[in-house]
Amino acid sequence: MNADCSRLRDEMAVFADLGTPLPQVEQKGRMLVVRMYRNGDEVTLGFHDLGNGKVVERCGDDQRTHASYVALLASERFGDLRRWASTQAMLLRESLAPIRPPKGIKVEGLLASAPRTLDSEQLDKLLASPPACEDSTKVMLIDGPAGIGKTKFIEMIALSRAQTYATHRRPLILHVQSRGRVLSYLQDLMAFSLQRLRLTVTFDQLPVLARHGLVTLAIDGFDELGDPNGYDLAWGQVNEMIAQLRGQGTLILAGRETFIGLKRLKTALTELREQDPVDGLTLQPPSTDEASAWLQRKHWRRAEIDSISDLLETGSYALRPFFLAQLADRSIARSLQESQGTSLIPTLVDVMLERESGKFGEAVDAALNEDERRQYAHRFLSEVARYMADDQLETIDETSLAWLVEVALPRQVDPDVLALLKNRAGVLAFLANDDLPSYRRFAQSQILNYFLGVAAIDALGSDDVPKFVRRNVFSADFLGVFVDVFQHVAREEPARCQRFFRCALELVANYQSIDRGARNLGAWLMAALPTMADIAGDDEVLRIGRLDVDETVLRGTLRRSIIRNVTVNQLDIRAADLRESTFENCTVNTAIVDGGTRVSPSFPVPQRLRRQSVEAKYDDEWDPSEIRVWLDKRGRTEPAKHRASEQTAEHQQMLQLLERACRSSAFWIPKDTDTRIDRFVKHPRWRQVLDLLRNHDFLREDTLGTSGRQSLFVHIRQRDRILARDPDDRNVEQLYNAIASAARRKV
Repeated sequence: MNADCSRLRDEMAVFADLGTPLPQVEQKGRMLVVRMYRNGDEVTLGFHDLGNGKVVERCGDDQRTHASYVALLASERFGDLRRWASTQAMLLRESLAPIRPPKGIKVEGLLASAPRTLDSEQLDKLLASPPACEDSTKVMLIDGPAGIGKTKFIEMIALSRAQTYATHRRPLILHVQSRGRVLSYLQDLMAFSLQRLRLTVTFDQLPVLARHGLVTLAIDGFDELGDPNGYDLAWGQVNEMIAQLRGQGTLILAGRETFIGLKRLKTALTELREQDPVDGLTLQPPSTDEASAWLQRKHWRRAEIDSISDLLETGSYALRPFFLAQLADRSIARSLQESQGTSLIPTLVDVMLERESGKFGEAVDAALNEDERRQYAHRFLSEVARYMADDQLETIDETSLAWLVEVALPRQVDPDVLALLKNRAGVLAFLANDDLPSYRRFAQSQILNYFLGVAAIDALGSDDVPKFVRRNVFSADFLGVFVDVFQHVAREEPARCQRFFRCALELVANYQSIDRGARNLGAWLMAALPTMADIAGDDEVLRIGRLDVDETVLRGTLRRSIIRNVTVNQLDIRAADLRESTFENCTVNTAIVDGGTRVSPSFPVPQRLRRQSVEAKYDDEWDPSEIRVWLDKRGRTEPAKHRASEQTAEHQQMLQLLERACRSSAFWIPKDTDTRIDRFVKHPRWRQVLDLLRNHDFLREDTLGTSGRQSLFVHIRQRDRILARDPDDRNVEQLYNAIASAARRKV
């Protein structure tokens, strides 16, 4: 009983007014009596049946009876959950209305504990089910790739619960998210999220409400919850939260599937007990068939859908909700299909910029030509992204938008034209209304990442280290888009990329500050290395070293390079070919790999191997011997030849050509006119490889070019399947057998 009195006193203390005596608890027979000050009033609470029965609340002449302690916590004087539900429903209805998933397309996830998929409504019911043990903390992991809609998925559950709170009484969700800020202290973020809802509940009261099953905490972007020394602080805070919620509490963690993982979650959260329900939901993009059916409902003809079928391949960005919604516009889809761009995001941005540059009106068109309008829109959005990142925000006010218009203009214009541009600044297709009045945000996180990548290239290429470089934590989501942006720029302006790389190398070599700048510069240099190796001379060997990096990615084929004295916490090398690279005195804590990963004999053995299957499922390997076996089969042994038929030089050349083309980020690859990045198309056996791909239905060819001279391009279908080379994949094996036969014939 003393323990119950003590716990009741501690829980009531967080609701007592500051500057007043702590709540007094005394036992009178089967009743516990609490006296405290709440909202300026002296309140007496009578807990019948030692806290297991009804509660009588007295304040002056007012007396109210609550059915239970939980009902008291939900009441107007304490949690005021009716007001919470009303406010949250209003805010979420406004914020979700313009950016829901395309109507008719369900965002679903694969449940880890059972072979079935759940949408937001089904997961809501699962989370609301009572736990088998009353002294537990339920943990649900929601993961998935960038742009899949994890944040909106949580918001849809939160909206449903807020709208039906009066009838269903399911726990309300506090959606804890960074909104651009570096996540360091969970309590700060909880307070920030409560402030957005304008609630009287404080961050220290939340664990009490959650412990009694009234509120569910959802920590969105857990993979960003880091500090300069890593993620120990993040795991420690979540462990503390699990202990605080023990009872009927539920905790949702959302993050990237490459970072967190259910197995790692269970290992790192040492506060979890055997009775704690732990499960995971990995969100999946719509299938190709679902996307095609949705386009048909949008009145697309079958022939039109077939014309963009390559954009809807499994794993394509075009299947993610935001990008799929853009494809509903036939002109955008047509422009994407005809574009010679590298990957989908840069190409989509180019197409949307072209459309936006024609919407300014006659007055602006007369003052700025088409190139100037396009240049203005591109620079304006880059400045908006930099402004947000510098201030660790995901929104920008109208006044700041108007100021950035003047910064972005290529030259001085008439005041009337300037006023028109300022008025239109907030309605560009890339921006959306925020739930805060007169504020805007980017419509999709990967679009923000694109323009922030452009801002980083231009700033660092001018020896300018922006504030966001010195203070922010950048994940692989940003770095993946950065690689696409960097390659996109390199195809058109290689000197611009060379200037960035040279300046970044000099900056990191002489970096003196103790902030995050050096780590971020190192991550970007590593990510840019394969592209820089491509545009370098054939005899040039790139060297990079003395870097300490939190997380970075290597994409495509890394030609002759030496990486020395580099430590990486997490290195994403999915579909990367590192066989020509040399690693000297390097350490990798976690390597993310897939069937297309190839490494060199000098590649360091990581502590953890996170493997992605063709079905986009992940498993973790911690056993050093098993990790070595996996890496040895993919190039760590010398020589890395596993089939006698692949030992001839001609055969190896054709395999290298095939793999190089499959690893290219370009959606369309030039058939016979190379850039420095696509120099493999000049190889004498390139046409032979194309013929074999065509014969096995892995190739599409087209003549592209919207203006001027048109050129022949090819698109290689199902690249992941080709690189993975599953022996049970009959079509892929037939392709490789055909290559072996062709290698014996002269060109």
